Amino acid sequence: MYKHLLLTASVLFLCGCSILSSETHNKYNDIPQTDIVIDTESIDSPGEAERLTIHVLEDGKPVDNADITLLMRAAKEAEVWNEEYDVSHEADGKYTAELKIPRDGLYLVTAHIKSDNIDASPTKFFTVGELDMFEEVFIQEFRNDGESHSHSHH
Repeated sequence: MYKHLLLTASVLFLCGCSILSSETHNKYNDIPQTDIVIDTESIDSPGEAERLTIHVLEDGKPVDNADITLLMRAAKEAEVWNEEYDVSHEADGKYTAELKIPRDGLYLVTAHIKSDNIDASPTKFFTVGELDMFEEVFIQEFRNDGESHSHSHH
């Protein structure tokens, strides 16, 4: 009796697995390749507004209808403040924002990006000027974690 019950349950389970339609299968296998690049190379000093550029591509084509919210914070004050910046669409998947860097240090920028097929929140660390001991330790620990985030030093 137990064998028949187990056999029946197995058959029902396998039948349920084959119910997945090809339409549903294609929906989950046709997810576009998304590439997001946050470029902080032109940010090199505190004080004046510095330009940050974000490139958004989907399957190698520019995404020109993304809604982007940009947040920046100092690494050692990440719990204290978070400043939001306006992001402008330039052309060909290129978006820009003018960041005000208050002083030398390690900063984190997070871009919340939404479009028809994209819902992503990449974060990038970047440095401006000299780092203090806390920031140096943070960078060293981050590198030791083997994470794949970007760094740029100025």
